[in-house]
Amino acid sequence: MKKTVDQKLARLNEGTLCSIQTGFWGASAKYDKNKLGKDVPKDIVRAMQDLIDDKVLMDDIRNIQWQAKYLVKNNSLPFPIDAVFFLPKNKIVYINERLEELMAEFDERLDKFVRNYDKLIKRFAKNHPKEYRPEKYPSKKAIRNKFYIRWTFFSIDSPESTAGILDPNDYKRAVSKFQGMVDEMEEMALNVIGNDLFERLHKLQAQCESGEGLHGKTVGSINRFLDKWKDLWRGNVDDRKMKIIISRLKNEMKSVEIGRLKDNEHFREEFAGKLSGIMKKIESMPNVTLKRKLDI
Repeated sequence: MKKTVDQKLARLNEGTLCSIQTGFWGASAKYDKNKLGKDVPKDIVRAMQDLIDDKVLMDDIRNIQWQAKYLVKNNSLPFPIDAVFFLPKNKIVYINERLEELMAEFDERLDKFVRNYDKLIKRFAKNHPKEYRPEKYPSKKAIRNKFYIRWTFFSIDSPESTAGILDPNDYKRAVSKFQGMVDEMEEMALNVIGNDLFERLHKLQAQCESGEGLHGKTVGSINRFLDKWKDLWRGNVDDRKMKIIISRLKNEMKSVEIGRLKDNEHFREEFAGKLSGIMKKIESMPNVTLKRKLDI
């Protein structure tokens, strides 16, 4: 049954939208064209050079930025706006607290980099005097502003809030646009889920077929997927076929242990066949576009 606008709004009201952005200084600049040589076509060659040759402290900052983005992405559903994610209500407090913790660590690492900024410049000048270009280095204040992690939580208004304000045609267009946005969000979520599951099953199925490389981590990755389905996706995905696939997979995984897969060839081959059947079901879903095609 197709959801009404009210039902779609109710789904969105069960969570919030989160936007997260990061900024970083790449410590690089365009290479001096005059040093490229006469034979180099300067109109098509745009070489770059590093401005710092020891980027350990910068990598430490990038790692925190990556953790922050991964945290939000891993606990949310995709949304049809760049860098925006849908967080269920039960995740909001945890995500915000964890982001604050990461921000504190980010500030510490950024402070450390800024304290060592002059030393790193001097080191580069000593090691690469011909490539040292002092005019390319931002001030300490400017360099600090180039690094950031910013996030915000916000909601989206339903077209119902404009009923009686917009003329009927404009209201109808607003309703249609809103429905399309929510439908796109649901389709994006289904594609993320389908591809994630397919990749995990494909890896385990290949290991079972060959009997080589079987590892507890591969089995564990599927169990973690099922945990994530229960914790995050199940309440936000209404696709009946996907729910049937997950239910079937849960039943099959109950009897699976890595030791049994390694030691029992008959069980391993039988289980590989069952995984293939589940993968075919995912591949046949009309709303899932797989990055990898089944070849079995």
